[in-house]
Amino acid sequence: MIQARVNGVYGMRLAGIAIALIFGAGIQPAVAAGKHEHGRASLNVAVEGERLIIELDSPADNLLGFEHRPASDAEKARLAGALATLRDGAALFAMPPGADCRLRFAAVSPPEYGGDGHADFEASWEFRCGNMAALEWLEARLFAPFPGIGRLATSILAPAGQKAVVLTPGTTRALLPR
Repeated sequence: MIQARVNGVYGMRLAGIAIALIFGAGIQPAVAAGKHEHGRASLNVAVEGERLIIELDSPADNLLGFEHRPASDAEKARLAGALATLRDGAALFAMPPGADCRLRFAAVSPPEYGGDGHADFEASWEFRCGNMAALEWLEARLFAPFPGIGRLATSILAPAGQKAVVLTPGTTRALLPR
């Protein structure tokens, strides 16, 4: 899990809340408790005050097309490109323009290559929104730059409630609890 301190809140706090939400809703995250499934990733979303916090956990194969340490120059370039794309949270997520959400922070961890042949990416983003009343939906634009993601198990925790949805390349927008 990403443990970066984000304006006084640790990413692990959000992750713990989101994991409880996911299991409470009966949805299995793509990468949890050792489960690692290619084509699936998990997205945890929390709305708190003026903040919109998003966390992604995905097998490296979904983003790179491989899970081993990059060996060739082409694989090293693919890893560098994936990291750069993930750092640009403003391009990966859309919200209603009236919500006036601005990316404030991004944390991206390169994959950790374990002895089991599997590697996972973790990333988190924090947005500050000037008009939370207008924040009605979130669109994940991860499918075009990362076509290896086929299903995105998404858990949302907001002041008005919680929900879990599965996003796909054909359904990229989740309505937030109102």
